[in-house]
Amino acid sequence: MNPMAFGAYECDVMDYVPIIYSKDYIPELIDKCYKHKIDLIIPGSDDEALILAEHKSMLEENGFKVLVSDEKLISLIRDKAKMCDELSSISDVFVKNYDFEEIKLLIKNNEISFPLIAKPRDGYASKGIEILLEEKDLVRVTNQHIIQELAIPHKGDPFRQAYLQQISKKVNSQLSEISIQIVTNKNGDLMGRMASYNKLNNGVPIEIIPYDNEYIWSEIDKLIPMLKQLGHRGPLNIQGRLTDKGLKLFEMNARFTGITGLRAIMGFNEVECCIKDWLNLSNKNETLKLNYGRFGIRQTTDKIISLNKNKRIKELSLSINKKELKTGKIILVTGASGYLGQTLIKKLLKSKYEVWALSRNKFKIEKLYNHLEGVKCFEYDDIKNGSLSIGLVDIIIHCGFARPHKGNAEITDSLNFTNQLFNLAAIHQIPVIINISSQSVYGTKQAIYWTEKTKVMPETIYAQAKYCTELMAENIKLISKHSNVTSLRLSSLAGGQEGLVPVDIISKFVINVINNETIEVIDGKQKLQRLDIRDAADGIIALLKTNSDEWETVYNLGMEGSYTVLEMADMATKIGKEMLGSNVIVNVKAEKIDLELGMDSNRFYSLTKWKPRYSLKDIVESLFKYYRKER
Repeated sequence: MNPMAFGAYECDVMDYVPIIYSKDYIPELIDKCYKHKIDLIIPGSDDEALILAEHKSMLEENGFKVLVSDEKLISLIRDKAKMCDELSSISDVFVKNYDFEEIKLLIKNNEISFPLIAKPRDGYASKGIEILLEEKDLVRVTNQHIIQELAIPHKGDPFRQAYLQQISKKVNSQLSEISIQIVTNKNGDLMGRMASYNKLNNGVPIEIIPYDNEYIWSEIDKLIPMLKQLGHRGPLNIQGRLTDKGLKLFEMNARFTGITGLRAIMGFNEVECCIKDWLNLSNKNETLKLNYGRFGIRQTTDKIISLNKNKRIKELSLSINKKELKTGKIILVTGASGYLGQTLIKKLLKSKYEVWALSRNKFKIEKLYNHLEGVKCFEYDDIKNGSLSIGLVDIIIHCGFARPHKGNAEITDSLNFTNQLFNLAAIHQIPVIINISSQSVYGTKQAIYWTEKTKVMPETIYAQAKYCTELMAENIKLISKHSNVTSLRLSSLAGGQEGLVPVDIISKFVINVINNETIEVIDGKQKLQRLDIRDAADGIIALLKTNSDEWETVYNLGMEGSYTVLEMADMATKIGKEMLGSNVIVNVKAEKIDLELGMDSNRFYSLTKWKPRYSLKDIVESLFKYYRKER
């Protein structure tokens, strides 16, 4: 093993084995597997895949499973001529092969024309390839080569002209290809498939765009039963091009590839899917899907970017696919059973988003949302076990956090979950993240109205925790600079909607009136802000409609102005009299309390061209209706 191998410093433990061609490789590998209690062995190269397939029985007899196809399939696809000849009888999409001895006769009889390509019979990574433009070029070809027709990109391919120019210079043009990934379980049954249009640099994919073509899949589907019969297990990569004569395939590799990591970030996590199947870690049939709304760049690291980020890339995707592959967006909403989460999800559905609802208790949210179309329900463990594929998510709205009245233990748990969620968001380079924070980060001692430039001065454990989530959100940008992240400092929320916990002062006043109890108020001149829960949800949706590239790191989201405590109490008694005929009085105790809390939300209003529309009267009326329904 190379001590400077990148992967050596990404894993938990590294160790050394002899080179794979050594006679000691398999015995030493078995010893190391015993030492480190290995459950599953995964090959990293074509040669290693063949060696492991040849010794698969020995390895499994020692208790180590091997994620590899059968030797029969691997040996076939390593011999390019034999692969093309044998599989062409199933689907005539493979490049034509010609023997070295017969090529001159074919040329003489005009049964073949230049340019052609000569490849080593068992070569890989485009090594040893010769471009043949005329008959005299055959002097560079040996019996170890196979000669094939060239898969020239079709006339509509954006790289066709550059390809032809390279070929005319006898340069093996490695500009683009179609990469098809077929993944089966340990029994050979299909778990998923995807294709991408790849730009290459010296044969190495560096840019990938999701690709979908019914004609291509109709031809690949013909091959799948035969591949299974030959022993296809796990990953199989197929490379080819779409030419003027149709699909032309020229290579297969039964292993994970250099862009497996990119595919995983885009939701097609074949490694995780195979591991779970080989080790029986899942009770259900795993399926793989790709996020067609993103493209990938592979340079010194993997990078996944929303197609909406780059107009030219999106246009290129449209020109390749002749259609838009993904029109809707998947929004993951945490805290789906909570006060804000429930109201927000219902409004998101009306705005035609697909919503993934996440909560600690899947059973609870399934009862809330199973009757609604467009909602999928998940619980926190689904992230850990891979049932929730973060790579398929386009937007995260993080509402899931313990409320201020909860204890420190729950607030700590919420911080821990936020940290895990945001780490995953950064790793998967989620395009858009909205973190729900709180006005409490400003404390209570500063003069109103606070702007986003006002100093943060949290006074409680809850407020400090909320500010921590903002810092975590900002860190996402350090890892994934093209992700757009903001934190919304929400005003205190009020209003009669599902998920309400009656801890807010207006809720308590309304309950006093319903119970025909006197409302006790001290001073009453304290100024507070309350944002209707419906306005909070509408504001978030208004933010989603803006260009996230223009977002600031943080926004205040609250009402304009403020209310006094006495105004809140008086409104509760007034609406109670109108709706219930009650005659509750407000008893004001004359004791001076200096308290003014409120934010300036003009930055948010300016960006979204939106303002709250529900008044104090609307909030109180909704509370009365809610509590009457509850009773």
